[in-house]
Amino acid sequence: MRTDPATLEILRSYFNAIAAGMGHVIERTSFTTFVKESADFATALATPSGEFFVYPRTVGVTIFVGLSLERAIRECGHLNPGDIIITNDPYSTDGLATHLPDVHIIKPIFVDGTLISYAWAFVHCSDVGGLVPASISPTATEIHQEGLRIPPVKLYRQGKLNEEVQKLFMANCRIPDLNEGDINSMVAAVNTAEARLHEMVRKFGLQIVQQSMEDLLEQAEERARRVISDIPDGTYTFSDYLDSDMMSEVPIRLSVKLQVSGSDITLDLSNCDPQTATAFNLVTNGSRHSFLFQGLINYIISSDPYIPVNGGIAHPIHVVAPKGTVVNAEYPAAVGVRHTITMRMYNAILGALAQAIPDKIPAAGAGQAAIVVLSTPDELTGARNVTVVEPMGGGGGGQYDMDGVDGIDHASGFLKNTPIESLEHHIDVLVTRYELLPDSAGPGMHRGGHAIRLDFEILKPGSIVTARGMERVHFQPWGLRGGRAGSLGSVLLNPGLPNEQRLSKIDVLMPDPGDVVSIRSPGGGGWGSPYHRDPRRVLEDVESGLLSSDEAKASYGVVIRKGGDALEVDEVATTSLRGMLTASQDSEGLWDFGFAREEYERRWSSEASDALAQLLITLPAAQRSYWKHRIHEMSRSIQLDGPVQAETVHKMWEQLRFGSKEDHL
Repeated sequence: MRTDPATLEILRSYFNAIAAGMGHVIERTSFTTFVKESADFATALATPSGEFFVYPRTVGVTIFVGLSLERAIRECGHLNPGDIIITNDPYSTDGLATHLPDVHIIKPIFVDGTLISYAWAFVHCSDVGGLVPASISPTATEIHQEGLRIPPVKLYRQGKLNEEVQKLFMANCRIPDLNEGDINSMVAAVNTAEARLHEMVRKFGLQIVQQSMEDLLEQAEERARRVISDIPDGTYTFSDYLDSDMMSEVPIRLSVKLQVSGSDITLDLSNCDPQTATAFNLVTNGSRHSFLFQGLINYIISSDPYIPVNGGIAHPIHVVAPKGTVVNAEYPAAVGVRHTITMRMYNAILGALAQAIPDKIPAAGAGQAAIVVLSTPDELTGARNVTVVEPMGGGGGGQYDMDGVDGIDHASGFLKNTPIESLEHHIDVLVTRYELLPDSAGPGMHRGGHAIRLDFEILKPGSIVTARGMERVHFQPWGLRGGRAGSLGSVLLNPGLPNEQRLSKIDVLMPDPGDVVSIRSPGGGGWGSPYHRDPRRVLEDVESGLLSSDEAKASYGVVIRKGGDALEVDEVATTSLRGMLTASQDSEGLWDFGFAREEYERRWSSEASDALAQLLITLPAAQRSYWKHRIHEMSRSIQLDGPVQAETVHKMWEQLRFGSKEDHL
């Protein structure tokens, strides 16, 4: 029998308080800045089958809501009261652990010998060993280079610490004391949840508490289906790109076919690129993995702000993800930079939805959450200090009813910035600039959000800077409904000085003391024609210093002049200029992709990319990236009247793979 609605709402509040309370324990007792300041952690409660039935939306990150504990629990075997599981391994958890720095803690909760729930927490440990400080190098070629793998094992057995497991982990990371503090904070969190859940059972009774877990999942599914039912039935396709795999200039393509039928959505990812030879891969085991459809989850939650946030939201979503693709990587693929896949899938899904409900979908945001890490030597101990400098987001996409948010993209999962005072207290660094970047927002009736600029000076010899997730340095965040694409990201060394140097994406950088590293994130795409933006709002951006007068004129057709001691809009000149610009512009498509993507797709058609994806899927996973690059190399050496087509791809494939004697393509 289902719980009556009033009682269910009361129990929901209790569950939410427990799950959020777990998060507050971690927030207040953890050691590393990336956990206690940037909030890269999460907490939730799961059913005995391993599905999250309550997940707080205001504490920590939200992107794990649709995942399952089931495989991790099964791998660990029989569980007793007082046991606590630890794991960070993607391959033995069906992608619950999405990369090795994400360490998960799971505690079964029993009442009178009956398993009623699991308390779950994860934190991003700033280092788990591996190739580089902070563990993740974008150019790692297998997961064994990314740190210590911990399959699901018992950290605690019936309440007693398994010291062998703890020692093994701490011996294989660069910051054992900090990691131990973060793990202890998770243990405290799940223990707190256990005590609070026992209180609930004593107050309401075991049967009603158990039933309410299932009822909350059903309620979330029912309400999610209502939202999906409002999307017109149809098949909507869209593709977006990661800049490259950092081994060549060939982009990584993520192709989405979104099939809406009634209250169900099928996400077909069959034409996504093959898994890469570097760390741009995601382990999902082909399952309904919420990292693949976070854009859909956020759309549902935004459409129904009062929906229970739990795994039931994902029930109407079905996934087709062939093995050996970037969205279903096979062992031993490196996966350290897996969140770039998540963020670009977010853009790709919204791009598909924009064809069905364009007035409800924002333009593309920055599409990155670049985790910039500094490691410095400790002269006293010989060890290394490792800390996250900042999680570098960028501007959000403009929406039909508002500008994009400055400095943060809605796909970033609620990561917070690290206060400069806290950062400089924890490690030897001097932050010289941390600010919004002028003229970086994609123009639009509702402009995109502005990008961020971060400059920091290296103080100690032997310092190492790493970064992962830097994206949109080649392909701009797209604008929507006449809005323009946002700005690109970039990296400079010693900006404004005689020895200034423009860098590509950072993998491992070893700057000298006194060097200044300057990272600029992408700006969000605009929504709607910039010539329809209220000139007074353009003036406000100019007055704020975030838009130059020249850019106001060039991008918005708004002429700003000096009027006494203040700036003002020249109404006559603006009306005249906008009239000319509107008359001369081409008819506006749904998207503005920016020059680089348009140039690339003039060479490689969507049909050609689809054809290549289908050919590559016939090969063993380890060979697919190699042959993808060979085909692209060959395409650059031939003369074509137009873009590469599917037929041309098949001919190149035959010639390269089987030694075809054809002398022309």
